[in-house]
Amino acid sequence: MRNIYIITGPIGSGKSSACKFLKKHGFKYINSDKFAKDIIRSNKTIKKNISRLLNLHKDLSGRIPWKKIRNFISNNTENKRKYNAIIHDVFYKLLNEKINNEYDYVIEIPLIETIDKIKQKKTIICILTDYKNRKERFVKNKYKNEPQFETLNKLQESHEFYVKNSDYVIYNNKRIDAMNNKLISIINKP
Repeated sequence: MRNIYIITGPIGSGKSSACKFLKKHGFKYINSDKFAKDIIRSNKTIKKNISRLLNLHKDLSGRIPWKKIRNFISNNTENKRKYNAIIHDVFYKLLNEKINNEYDYVIEIPLIETIDKIKQKKTIICILTDYKNRKERFVKNKYKNEPQFETLNKLQESHEFYVKNSDYVIYNNKRIDAMNNKLISIINKP
């Protein structure tokens, strides 16, 4: 029987590390941020709508202004909602098509509130980390700064929301080996 594991959690919690670990164990890995960017690059309608939303007055046929998009989204929840309205229907349609086969998948999706759009049977694993560690990882590993972290962090769902909407929760406070052991115990369950 095939398995689909959704790895979710707030920014800097260790989602990518968890996914890369499961990839080493034979799972096909889909990073939702990369998948969404690929869709944007190839979809003229989405590019047109994003350009209009950001008042760019160009068709985005050349270089996509990712920094402008990120700044727009992180400005407030209404901007995030408008942007998501442009991309999410196409994103989930294509994602459901992509994973509709016999392979095992691990999919990194930070936005837990959208996971119900995945039609296949799935197991949701939330990675949680304390605020200090998340901020430290974000600034160190993503070459970002604290104000960016604070802005993005405000748009995240609460820890309670993640816990309530997940099948499993793994606390990842500096012990990658402990997180990996918990992942192994989850994927080995019958």
